[in-house]
Amino acid sequence: MPILARFGVLGLLMLLGACQTLSNLEAPEVNLSSIRLEQVSVFEQQWQVVLRARNPNHRELTLKSLDYELFVNGEKLARGLTGDEVTLPAMGDALVSTRITTSLMRTLSRLRSIQSDPGAPLDYRLKGSARVKGLALPLSFDQRGEFQLPDTVPPR
Repeated sequence: MPILARFGVLGLLMLLGACQTLSNLEAPEVNLSSIRLEQVSVFEQQWQVVLRARNPNHRELTLKSLDYELFVNGEKLARGLTGDEVTLPAMGDALVSTRITTSLMRTLSRLRSIQSDPGAPLDYRLKGSARVKGLALPLSFDQRGEFQLPDTVPPR
């Protein structure tokens, strides 16, 4: 029994050391790099959303997935998910391409109507979580910025 107790204490110390190492990780910064309307139908619009994920840590992170909500001028536009693994170098960044679908034909006109000055950028907020390889719990992110609406609508 004393041998089992020693191994238990050793295992607990190793687990606490691993938790301490992982708890020092900062969440990746995820910003909107571009948004482009790809397809329009009567019921849906498909957008290509490119996110820039930055790693503020001194070790590389492998993102297993991102789950995020995109808000424009305070209104939720869509929810996006990624499933492709992306490795972020230590103190570096990478682009992550995703697609979101919005419903109702009014989406584009609604976005234009909330933009008081057609030439001015819109405020956005990306709020979500990143699943990181080697971590049991996701890392949360909440970033804000601005973007311009596309000038043209693609043909159907």
